[in-house]
Order: sequence, then structure tokens, then C-alpha cells
Amino acid sequence: MRLRFRAWTAAAALAAFPFASLLAQTPAPTPAPQVTPASQAAPPPQVAPAPQVAPSSDAPGETPATTPPPAGSEALPPIGPTPVPAATALRIVETPVVSIAKLPAENPFGSSAESPAALPPKLPFADATVAAGFFVSIHVDATGKSVMARRERDPIPSLAGETLKSIQRWTLIPARRAGQPVDTWGAYRLELAVEVRSPKILVLNLTPVARTAPLPAPFDWPNETAWLDSRKSATPNDGTVPIVEVDTAPIPQKTPWSADSFKGPFSAKYWIKVDKAGRVEKAIPLEISDPVLLAYFRQAMNGWLLKPAQTGTAAVATWNELSVSGTISYSVDLKQITALRRPIGGGGGGGS
Repeated sequence: MRLRFRAWTAAAALAAFPFASLLAQTPAPTPAPQVTPASQAAPPPQVAPAPQVAPSSDAPGETPATTPPPAGSEALPPIGPTPVPAATALRIVETPVVSIAKLPAENPFGSSAESPAALPPKLPFADATVAAGFFVSIHVDATGKSVMARRERDPIPSLAGETLKSIQRWTLIPARRAGQPVDTWGAYRLELAVEVRSPKILVLNLTPVARTAPLPAPFDWPNETAWLDSRKSATPNDGTVPIVEVDTAPIPQKTPWSADSFKGPFSAKYWIKVDKAGRVEKAIPLEISDPVLLAYFRQAMNGWLLKPAQTGTAAVATWNELSVSGTISYSVDLKQITALRRPIGGGGGGGS
């Protein structure tokens, strides 16, 4: 297999935020991924509107598309054909969240009901394909060797070991300045297509949110543009030439990849608002093992039907804490690589 995802100051703004905006050893030789310029890379696919998810910084797309690489990328020549995978169940895109900088003194999500909301005997899940962007900094020496690789924004940390092992085996055409090869930290966006298979659920709990419950901060996974804007440029302190000072960035030439599959444990925790009809109207992700699952759960929740809470004979909307864990598997394909003409790491030119 080939490796195929500000803060507001009032609680009312958080509760009203739309749900649909929330939820990036040598293997056998295979065709190398395509290296594309930012101006030519296709934008990642998006999905039809899902239930509202709060808090978030983006609105979901309506038709399948491909995410263009972020601004500041450099056009690079193709390094090989990219096979097009067969269509799978869904095409969905990671959706970010925003951080809470100031929390209200009183929890606005707590509510009381005579009978709490309840889960059905089995929640529906399905296979789906998620597009995600993975950002990496690579120290490339004057011979084109990958000296060190650092994950800057990784949608699948469960595969971090295999990912780094793969990137460190890459060979690149070195950066040049005034016609001479130089040491530099290259910055790259890797376009991943991740097939998420229906998970095996081992633990599933739904409990009402009490007014006395402390208000948690959402899982911090901003959209790519906001994330890139947050990266602060720093002068390398390791003797390498800053990427903004080279004439040509390092170009990936051979890109072996072994981080193409995962099967193992996962976990997620959300605060969800179950409306009077039993639908998940809003959701706030609090914890998740792999950020690529944010988009997957966003889509899955769209099809859930729970038993709503009741007061007397009337159904009422309530906020609840959902905890889910079990085992899950991914197939991952590396679709393309885009070089960025800007540093994305922390101090010293590398990662943070």
C-alpha cells in the first residue's frame, strides 16, 4: 500500500458556532509522488454540509475539490506519475477548531432534564477517505542528503515513527545560491489521502454536561492558513542558509515511503449538543488521538440518531460529553509534495 487532513470572548459565541465548520528499511519500489507548485496543486476535496460543529474557523465545502498548497510555495517539476486510487465511500476534509483564549465564569452548556439523552444500541460508522496536509521541515545538505526531518503539523501522529524513517531516506536536489549548492532547511506540504476504515468501538459513553462542570478548551487544530500565519520566521542557528535566501529550494528526487498503513487504538472525546429530534446539532472536540479523525467523526455524526433528553413528556436539547475508544485502521497514500518558500519550523531552522 502507498501512503495516501482565535479566540472568542463570550460563551454565547462558542455555543452558537456552526457545527459544520469543525469537525493535513526501504519499501518495494513504487511510483514516486508528484511534486507540484502551489499555483497548480488542486484543492483538497470537501464534503456536503454536515451538522454544526463548534468551535471552528472554517465553513465546510459543498462539492469535492482539492486544497491548493498554501501561499509561498515553489513550483517544482514532477518527479513521477501519481496513480489515481479507486473511488471509496466518501471524500472528506479535515476541519479545524479554534482555541479559547478567555472562558466564561459560568458554564453555558450545562442543563438539567428529567431523563438524559441516550445512545442507540449501535452508532453507525462507515469507511471514508479523508484528504489531509502534512507539513515537514527537512535539513538538506549540499549533496542533497536528508540530514534531519521534523514533523511540523502531522495529521497522523500514530504513524510518526514510520513517517520520519521514510523522509530521512529521501534524496533531493540540493538548494542553490549564486549557482552553488548550499545547506538549508526545506519546507514541504505532503498531500495525503487517508482511507479510514470503520472502527471497532470498545468503549462508548454519553453523560450530561452539568452546570458545575469546568469548561474545557477545544482540541487545538487550526486550519492550514491560520497555522501557517502563526509560524514565526527565525534565523537558523545551525549554519544553514535560510530558505528565503536561496535561489532554488531543494527538490525531492527519490521519496521512498513506508508509512502507508496503521492499525491500532484510537480515542476521542467531544461535547455534543443533542437536539430535540436526537440529532447531533453541535460538537466541540476536546481530545483525539489523530487529527485526521476530526473530519471522519464530523461526517459520522451527521448520520447519528440518539434518544433526546426529556422533561416531562417534552423532548429537550442538551449538551453531553461523548467518550469513544477502540481500534481503527488506515490506508494512506502520498499524492503529491509541494515545496514552500518560507520557514515553517521553530528556532534554528528546524521544527518546534
